[in-house]
Amino acid sequence: MRNRGVLFLIFLIILVGCKSNNETVVGPSPTFYSNQLAMIGVEEKLGILGPDFVVNTVNKYMWHFWDTNEELQLKSFRVEAINVKTQQKVKALVKDASTPQETLVWEYDSIGGSNNGADAHTPSILMLPSSGLWQLDVYLGGEYFETIIVNVKDQS
Repeated sequence: MRNRGVLFLIFLIILVGCKSNNETVVGPSPTFYSNQLAMIGVEEKLGILGPDFVVNTVNKYMWHFWDTNEELQLKSFRVEAINVKTQQKVKALVKDASTPQETLVWEYDSIGGSNNGADAHTPSILMLPSSGLWQLDVYLGGEYFETIIVNVKDQS
């Protein structure tokens, strides 16, 4: 009887020790190089070139796409920015930057041809409203393409 008790205790220890942790640790997307330029994103799929992200700061960024077919180059480019901590979804693309008509939009009309070793690219102006990790979901021609995660820093 004592052996069964010991075996049961060992089983419980193993069971508790093997409990899975369903929390996923999320961090910024890795940096990779294309034509000796550092980009954040998914190598050979999606990369963004530009300065660090700073809260409420409008900056220029160049998006690079690999493995895209030519038809998509004539279609829309959409970014849905989601705060990883709060799940708040916001518009991040800026249209008519530094003008009285400046506004945040969900998408731009199209992307262009090859650039910096990528099959397609598009320039953009982005602004994010709070610090922390932001998930940038990218859509081309209305279809989901890829996600990257960036770290937005407080203004210094």
